[in-house]
Amino acid sequence: MSTLVALLLSILAGVIPTILYVLLVWRLDRYEKEPLHLLAVAFLWGALPAAVLAIMVETIFDLPLALLPQEVGELVSSSFIAPLVEEAVKGLALLGLFLLARSEFDGILDGIVYGSLIGFGFGLTEDILYFFRAWQEGLSSWSATVLLRTLAFGLNHAMFTALTGVGFGLARYEKAARRRWLWIGLGLAAAITAHLLHNLFLSLGELCLLSLIADWAGVAVILALVALSWRRERLWVQTYLAEEVSWGVLSPWQVEAIASRRRRLQRQWQLLGNSGLSAAQLWRRLVDAAVELAFRKHQQVVMGAEKVRGATIPALRARIIQLRHQLGDPAAPPGPLCSACGLPVSAEDAACAHCGAPRPSPPPTPPLT
Repeated sequence: MSTLVALLLSILAGVIPTILYVLLVWRLDRYEKEPLHLLAVAFLWGALPAAVLAIMVETIFDLPLALLPQEVGELVSSSFIAPLVEEAVKGLALLGLFLLARSEFDGILDGIVYGSLIGFGFGLTEDILYFFRAWQEGLSSWSATVLLRTLAFGLNHAMFTALTGVGFGLARYEKAARRRWLWIGLGLAAAITAHLLHNLFLSLGELCLLSLIADWAGVAVILALVALSWRRERLWVQTYLAEEVSWGVLSPWQVEAIASRRRRLQRQWQLLGNSGLSAAQLWRRLVDAAVELAFRKHQQVVMGAEKVRGATIPALRARIIQLRHQLGDPAAPPGPLCSACGLPVSAEDAACAHCGAPRPSPPPTPPLT
């Protein structure tokens, strides 16, 4: 019975703070939230395959260390082998997302979000194992271990793998393959170094305070990069959606509201109070489509049209105009939309004024019955 209690308490002690940390990281993505299924994949990779792979590989690498004095072997294992192996297996999930879900990987902030989720998953599994082991030494040892690993060092694995994610984010818009792999390698090296310093300072007991300082310095660096990413993404929204105003896809006040998180939420709550839940949901979809449009246009400018995947720019424009009509926006363009670029075509024009494509033909009138 005591073993079952120890396991349940250890799981709860790991899961509850992890949920809170994951929600905080999810909130960091202000403009374009990552798909929940990809976030779940990232977290589960860290919690299960990455943790199992790390244990297996570390066990193999630890075998030759039995020939060394015990203290030296433990120092080498914890401070050099563990950081290298763990950050490499966690980075595999980032590599998979980068290659297979490139359209959802928009830059540094996405690398931080995905990397943090992988790190939290890995940290959860590791924490439960540590907590369960500490229970054998008594309640006081268990409590101290829980507080230390969930509060003082609770963000460590997320911070380490977020550094790898920064490397992938910097590589996102590099056209030269050599430079892409250079950024990815530098991000992984930064993660391994941060992890190495943490473990090394802890192994040398008198330097444990340096470990705490180094860890929180790493968290501060990640938060600074998040703030810079917010400014950069806001600039993308303002710049690329300003063009859409001149073409009638969006109105000026809508662009201003979409670019400001506070004004987006104010409008959503206003619609909820005045028109109900469905109107608030339509506004949320309009914001999501407009932000995705801005990000897709940025990808097209930097990487070229052939590199853009997912929803097309004309389809996003059509979705935005449709949502404006559903919201009862009287300024929404009434005319047909160009099938080539998605912009409104005037009833007087035989071709799209923007791209020159022929004006769409009206749908045939159904026969009378």
